[in-house]
Amino acid sequence: MENRKRNIQMKFYVTEEEKRLIDEKMKQLPIKQYGAYFRKMAIDGYILVVDRSDTKL
Repeated sequence: MENRKRNIQMKFYVTEEEKRLIDEKMKQLPIKQYGAYFRKMAIDGYILVVDRSDTKL
């Protein structure tokens, strides 16, 4: 593995529902490999932080 460009492996678990959602989103892109999709989303994706502290429930 020392000659590989990407030599660090990352693993995680998802639920069946999360897998279904991931598959649906991947169908919208020309990316067919999970690793490529996850790298793209982790690096280029964005997170929305919504402050709802002033909202009454």
